[in-house]
Amino acid sequence: MIGNVSQIYSQNNQASAIANASNFAVNSDKLKNGSQIQETKKDTNLSTRVTISEEALKIMGLSQESKTGASTQSTSDQSTLSAEELKQVSDLKSRDREVRTHEMAHVMVGGSLVRKGASYQYQTGPDGQRYAVGGEVSIDSSAVSGDPSATIRKMEQVKRAAMAPANPSSQDRAVASSAAQAEAAARMQLLQQGTES
Repeated sequence: MIGNVSQIYSQNNQASAIANASNFAVNSDKLKNGSQIQETKKDTNLSTRVTISEEALKIMGLSQESKTGASTQSTSDQSTLSAEELKQVSDLKSRDREVRTHEMAHVMVGGSLVRKGASYQYQTGPDGQRYAVGGEVSIDSSAVSGDPSATIRKMEQVKRAAMAPANPSSQDRAVASSAAQAEAAARMQLLQQGTES
């Protein structure tokens, strides 16, 4: 989920924090397509699919190969868990993959605007492992001073980053909307400069 320019919302909506006006947070919300990330740009009806490579998935610990090695180790740990606890672990693993894939989509599309990598909120499962249940990515969404053309290009990238996950949240959409407003203001400024010259 993406927070608006002035606020960052945690994934579980339990807390909010004030954000710098030149940043926004990209928070994870709902994602169902695993490593497939789809971006849709409504105003031009263009669609771009971003696929996370197997190598990137290995680094994040989400690839099938890394799961196989981890499952052997955790099988002995999970033998003492009840059916309900095993279900909870399964749900947490699924959520962890969704969150990490969601955040990776924001990072990949945000590119040079990303101020730092994704940070995650964790929950410890009944198996003693920590699972990501929420996350955020800090992205520079400030206007480029004195250069409306650069601001337009930057806001277009901010919108793409906000809408990068397959299932952008309402906060993701709010940040994209805010970037669209900043882009429109920059276009107006560019038009005014053109009529003045």
